[in-house]
Amino acid sequence: MRKLTPETKIGAEFAGKRNTISEPRVLAFSGGRFGALGWPAKNIHTDLEFARSCGLQTRSVSGAQYMGYLIELMVDLFGENWLNHGKMELKFIAIVDVEDSLVTKAVVTSKELEGSGTWFVLDMWCENQHGDKVAVGTAMGLI
Repeated sequence: MRKLTPETKIGAEFAGKRNTISEPRVLAFSGGRFGALGWPAKNIHTDLEFARSCGLQTRSVSGAQYMGYLIELMVDLFGENWLNHGKMELKFIAIVDVEDSLVTKAVVTSKELEGSGTWFVLDMWCENQHGDKVAVGTAMGLI
């Protein structure tokens, strides 16, 4: 993947790798402490009946779990600078289910020179295998 450079144009688009959220990863992330009595914990992320009792049609993968995919894309684009200067605002707008396949995307919406660096603002989102957006937001970083 190419990284952002000062020459990157407004409108440039980027995509991360596709990730499929497996059931073992969901259980590891949302099931509670391994080895705990009754593991995995029953919640809207791990148990279909529990999710339905809360009014959901299916389990809902934790947004924090796939937010990591967007952070990965930002680190790919900004490099280590993301860890020191990166910011993001994110909204989760649709349910992600176990075995959904997600891809992260971003587009440069503005850039501004500041000292010896360039600040970039990007619209970013995560979409499922059907092309439906499941999370949307903005990111800002310095290169």
